[in-house]
Amino acid sequence: MILKASQRGGGMQLAVHLLKPENEHVELHEISGFVADDLAGAFKEVYAISKGTRCKQFLFSLSLNPPEMENVPVEVFEDVIARIEAKMGLAGQPRAIVFHEKQGRRHAHCVWSRIDAAKMKAINLPHFKLKLTELSRQIYLEQGWDMPRGLEDFADRDPLNYSQAEAQQAKRVKRDARALKATFQKCWAGSDSRAAFAHALKEQGFVLACGNRRGFVAVDSAGEVYAIARWVGVKTKEVRARLGDLEGLPNVEEAIAVLSRSFDVENFEAQQQAERRKEILEQKRGSLVAVQRDEREVLRDMQQTRLAVEVAARMASLPTGLKASWAKMTGAYQCLCAENEALINEALRRDRRGQHDIIQRHLKARRVLQHEFEQLEYHRELNAKSAQREIGARLPDAEFAPEQVPLRPEYDAAQPLIIQPDEDTLSIAEKVARDPAHILKVIADKKESFTRADILRALVQYIPDPTKLGIAADTAMRSPDLIEVNAGPEPRYSMQEFLSIKATLSADARIMASTSAPSVSRAHIGTAISKENTTLQKSVGANLSAEQETAIRHVLTSGKLSCVIGLAGAGKSTMLSAARHAWEKQGFEVIGAALSGKAADGLETASGIESRTLASLEYSWKNGYNLLTRNSVLVIDEVGMVGTKQLARFVSAAKKSGATLILVGDPEQLQPIQAGRPFKDIAQESGAARLSEIRRQRQEWQRQASNALAEGRCADAIATYRQQGFVSTATDAPEAIAKLAQDYVTDMELHGLNVSRLALTHRRKDVHAINQAIRSLRKSGGDLAVETLLQTNHGPRAFAVGDRIIFTRNDRDLGVKNGSFGVVEGIDNDQLRVLMDTDGRDKSRSATIMPDHYTAFDHGYACTIHKSQGATVDNAYVLGSNTMDHHLSYVAMTRHRDEMRLYGEPTVLHRLERNHDSEAERLVLHLDHRQKRSGPNR
Repeated sequence: MILKASQRGGGMQLAVHLLKPENEHVELHEISGFVADDLAGAFKEVYAISKGTRCKQFLFSLSLNPPEMENVPVEVFEDVIARIEAKMGLAGQPRAIVFHEKQGRRHAHCVWSRIDAAKMKAINLPHFKLKLTELSRQIYLEQGWDMPRGLEDFADRDPLNYSQAEAQQAKRVKRDARALKATFQKCWAGSDSRAAFAHALKEQGFVLACGNRRGFVAVDSAGEVYAIARWVGVKTKEVRARLGDLEGLPNVEEAIAVLSRSFDVENFEAQQQAERRKEILEQKRGSLVAVQRDEREVLRDMQQTRLAVEVAARMASLPTGLKASWAKMTGAYQCLCAENEALINEALRRDRRGQHDIIQRHLKARRVLQHEFEQLEYHRELNAKSAQREIGARLPDAEFAPEQVPLRPEYDAAQPLIIQPDEDTLSIAEKVARDPAHILKVIADKKESFTRADILRALVQYIPDPTKLGIAADTAMRSPDLIEVNAGPEPRYSMQEFLSIKATLSADARIMASTSAPSVSRAHIGTAISKENTTLQKSVGANLSAEQETAIRHVLTSGKLSCVIGLAGAGKSTMLSAARHAWEKQGFEVIGAALSGKAADGLETASGIESRTLASLEYSWKNGYNLLTRNSVLVIDEVGMVGTKQLARFVSAAKKSGATLILVGDPEQLQPIQAGRPFKDIAQESGAARLSEIRRQRQEWQRQASNALAEGRCADAIATYRQQGFVSTATDAPEAIAKLAQDYVTDMELHGLNVSRLALTHRRKDVHAINQAIRSLRKSGGDLAVETLLQTNHGPRAFAVGDRIIFTRNDRDLGVKNGSFGVVEGIDNDQLRVLMDTDGRDKSRSATIMPDHYTAFDHGYACTIHKSQGATVDNAYVLGSNTMDHHLSYVAMTRHRDEMRLYGEPTVLHRLERNHDSEAERLVLHLDHRQKRSGPNR
């Protein structure tokens, strides 16, 4: 809880401020120690008493601000106020407590009289700011809240924090104060002279000018004047030391005249449209607040009426006359009074709980509407920033340096993409040269069924000679292990070994699904669901959905094998968290596993199930460690990406040990790299609980688009995003990458680390191009100052403090997984200190990378879609390509909570829309996709 206080006079102004109508809900919670029963009268009393002293600042005013999403009862506020009184020596002083609610947040104000009426002296409050900071830290620790970094260490405070004056100025010009401050600080950091600073401001649509008080100011197109020292956050003498004297600069009026010639009609119309949308939202806000006030008034009236009836009943229960005298002599009367007092106090506590519950419900509803306000302001800030840059581009070159607008993304030739060859490539070539039939094993490892054409395409990589190629294919076709599975116009084949494994897997899964598992008691199931609901209420103000509860009961009460199919963002991990509580209460050992290290980390973080990779688990079993038992529950997440052979080994191990196996995933997301689609087959045959209510996206229209993607209706989903303005068409791929990079960097400038973001695409070469384009823009903006060139597995890479980084190989000693992200905090002696990303549940931690020992890392602004499955970010930027099928589009376009922007050429976007667009076309595309990837029997 952030505690801010001041000693002050001006009681009437403070009373007006505390009761001003701008606050949506104002509650005068307590006024004690005063004759008056209103704020203005109470503060007048203090003022009158202070006239008998020399004290001018006769009030001590405190604000108490808890974390935004925390459910904080009134008792916590009262306890903190009591502790402050004890620490400050204010116990027993007259005080008033007021609660405010605005924009979905609730905070309190407490105002004390500093005048000790008995001594007619003001109470001294030495070092009160330090004492409040110390108490604030204690409260954060006691309540288990995430402490702001600036509170842990003042040196770590956010440089973009703004003052009340700056907030009022930003509000006046309808801009975001943090974004404005970031713009000015970026211009300052990227310049070392007056000319460079003026040019940087010009690129953002500002004119450097001489203020009316002979100071450096910036002027925008609206005629607003910004003091450079204030908005940059440096002292005036530092500004003068860098920029020199004011000679030659235009005054404010001259700057406004220059800017007026660059009036932007389109921007003006966009601002007017935003104002109209805001008016609609304000009407919704007014209606919501009015309804909430009425509900609270009804509750207060009902509680007061009920309490009056209860008090009257308690009074009526007391004896009267001689009976009362006798009861007082025997002590029975006092007992009745004490009992009645306890009952009345309990009734008061009950009413307070009722008030707290309705306040929390109202706050949740208001936060939903506030998110719409924030989205509107975000887009308005984007438009304003873009308009300011366009104005800067039109400013006369005679007065300002010309702006360089790149038409193409910039790439650093010193940082090429190097794709390491497959370690098995040479050995495969040698084996195929000795026995061409070996190519069948190579193909069957990736495809369930294949044709002779597939065999020829695989062989040509190792036997380029056409005459030898045909002979080698004929040799492979005569292999006794090759089985024809489809005798159509183009026969399809599979391997005997694969067909046998597939049949065994199907039989084992069927037996396990029909075998009863050790039951979990109803009591433990109910307790687990209640506990998870409590956690969800505290974090997001929601409960488990009906289908999540159904899925929980399904995995806890079904057979030895059960499946859960969950759409992207439907809350699979939350469901598993509740199931884990029940299993552990029943005494089971719960083990989690996933194909990738990042997915295993995600499962462990979100559900609390200790998890590792499938390969790591198999390695442990091979060496006799961590073996499954009848008491084990093995949960495999993202199982839709696991191939037939690997899943068969896990099903067999669970069946032999008597363990319970839970398969969780979505068969329509990324397909297995290895042959087969076993999860889809098992789920169809054994049945599965389904989670189709998408929770990841916050906007309803986005959730509908995600459902369309899950059902294969790509055209509907893309059309929805296009209508909302989130599809960007480019003339070619480089322009699409340039647009994506500009939007990504703008997002970083506006929101910094407060918002998570990720660019996604299918091919590694496009990932590299996006990373290079984003870094180029950041470098030109002065964000990446001093670079160090390091050798990595992917080629030479330059890193600077602030760079995003991705790790591409698991390393237990470093604590990193393939697909983990972070931010470079420092570079010392070619060592990287990286702050690892968290999802908000874990505490942040750092890792130190020594490139002499670990080289599996790259720039992390973008990654492949395969690395992103299971990830969630606030904003996603997706580059389309002709290589993307429906499954890839589905995953890429559902990683976000707030926004997803899609970029591509018209032909690429049209191809993405055609993916599974109609039933007939869906079948054609599906068969074509299977022929290209893995055959029809997958």
